[in-house]
Amino acid sequence: MPTYFETVARPVIAADFDYFRLPREKWELLLVRLRQMGVNALSLSLPWGFHEGEPGAVDLTGASDSRRDVVGLLRLSAALDFVCLLKPGPYLEAGVLGQGLPLWLLRQTDDLEAALPQAVTGWFRALSGALKGQQWPAGPIIALEIKAESGQPQPLSPQLSEVKWPIWLRKHYDGIEALNAAYGTAYRTVNEVKFPENWATAATPVEKDAALFLEAVQNETQSSYRQILLNHGWQVPIYTSTAESAPPWQNFTLTQPADLTALSQAPETASLNLRQPIEADPDPADVGRGPVWAANAPLRADGSPRPTFWQVRQKLWRQTLPELRLEGQTLLAPFSGGMVMTRSSDAALKTDMPPAAKAKAYRLGFTGELSDDETLKLGRGKVSGLYQAETAAGPTDLLLILDNPSTALTDFPLNYLRWLLAAQAQTLARAAELAAALGESLSSAQAEPEQAAVSPRRSSSATLERARQGLSEADAALRKAMASIGALESGFATMLSKEPTQSPVTPPAIIPTIFEGEAKDVLLEVGAACAKIAPVLHGATVTLQRTLAAPSGFTVEQYRQDYATALAAARAAREPLLEVIALLRLEIAAERLPLLAWRVHQQVQELAESLRWGVLRG
Repeated sequence: MPTYFETVARPVIAADFDYFRLPREKWELLLVRLRQMGVNALSLSLPWGFHEGEPGAVDLTGASDSRRDVVGLLRLSAALDFVCLLKPGPYLEAGVLGQGLPLWLLRQTDDLEAALPQAVTGWFRALSGALKGQQWPAGPIIALEIKAESGQPQPLSPQLSEVKWPIWLRKHYDGIEALNAAYGTAYRTVNEVKFPENWATAATPVEKDAALFLEAVQNETQSSYRQILLNHGWQVPIYTSTAESAPPWQNFTLTQPADLTALSQAPETASLNLRQPIEADPDPADVGRGPVWAANAPLRADGSPRPTFWQVRQKLWRQTLPELRLEGQTLLAPFSGGMVMTRSSDAALKTDMPPAAKAKAYRLGFTGELSDDETLKLGRGKVSGLYQAETAAGPTDLLLILDNPSTALTDFPLNYLRWLLAAQAQTLARAAELAAALGESLSSAQAEPEQAAVSPRRSSSATLERARQGLSEADAALRKAMASIGALESGFATMLSKEPTQSPVTPPAIIPTIFEGEAKDVLLEVGAACAKIAPVLHGATVTLQRTLAAPSGFTVEQYRQDYATALAAARAAREPLLEVIALLRLEIAAERLPLLAWRVHQQVQELAESLRWGVLRG
């Protein structure tokens, strides 16, 4: 079957999307920003150690932390028309703790090379089971890239120097006499040939053999890992980081001025891989080696653009829009039915355009708000007036000139506005699901523990009493952890991470039935608020999805109506959520709720923040 690279004519412009560094509630916003910059593919590094915190406990669905939801990320990528290159390691670069390897694996073995094959097999098996169903053409995954070597100098393991090295020498030389002739030595057996301590220069015969040996080991390991993935059902291309057959990516690090200059000079048909496009500040302590990642990236951590964003966009748009032209610093993209204009700074415009009696100008803000632009004059085949790079409503994304606003959008503007709506629809759908789940789990109809459902009333009471006692003990343990660590979040995370399990860690369930009095009433109030907003969010989702699915596209007015619908739903839902968050904080601080109720607070806050970043966009 032809690969994606052989089938699709458009150039692949990939950007790193380090989802594990970014709060889950910002994924939709930041993916939209990459779309606005001109990216059409994502390079996704999967830190093995981040997803397998304990041996055999692999989380790729967000069960233990929403940042681990790779399955959801791929669905989101498909909705925004991204294709994806997956990098499952086992080694990773990108400033990740342990170079991507699980810290438990590094702690439990003195011979990493001997322990890796079995551990990697388990990781690749779990990854394949969860993700292989999203391969192209059914899904967004177009290729895998494995990295079998660390890329950093490290002591040679006994598995290599004492086991594989003598075996390689026996295969490489036809007897000990041939080896001695090549080395000018008098060894009796190959077991006497010690692996050289310093072979980097490959100046002597044994050092040259050491370099050849390590290259052979690397190739063998890469071939073995590739075969594991093939055996588990992968059919897309599987590349290694050093393979000559890999697509001819040109790599550019967007935080390096020299790379930004080189990017502007790259061939128009080149496949690009853009590194460090998004700043992570702070870089989460559970993955990053430093406190900040990709400082000065084109996109700040809150999704706002730096000046380099426009520099990169100019290159990417020119590469993906054949009709685009550059007048000074203004990008002009004509299409059937109008023209798009964008630049990074204020400027007086005077541009030719085809005459149209009903032509109208719109300003698209960076948030996605589309408003009439009354400052531009359209007439006599000219567009004239002031391009305002920023107004009181925020930065300008682009100007949209339409010959006839009442007709459906086509070409680039249709796709561009569709991506903006799709991101909001995805956020609303997820928020509706989270709100409904919280509303159900914190409802007055919440069933008692399973044991109580099949036991006499006396057992039910006893079960509830045990649950309350367990909650009290857990709360006491958390307070102790908090006192020693000095932060509630750290104490909570520490307690959860130490829970013994062979499956992804699931935080303790907090339901009203195990509470009494005022504490129970508070949780029921939280549940009622979430249950009330779920239909509002779902209704807005349906409205946006109906527009997105329309085969004939949509008009500017339909876009504006749906954008307003999304904002209204997000605001109507977020206001009661903020009140609930304030209530929970007050009750927890007053010790009327156990500290474990902080878990409910976190879920509600993530829901509110998702609406803030994914729909309201800041």
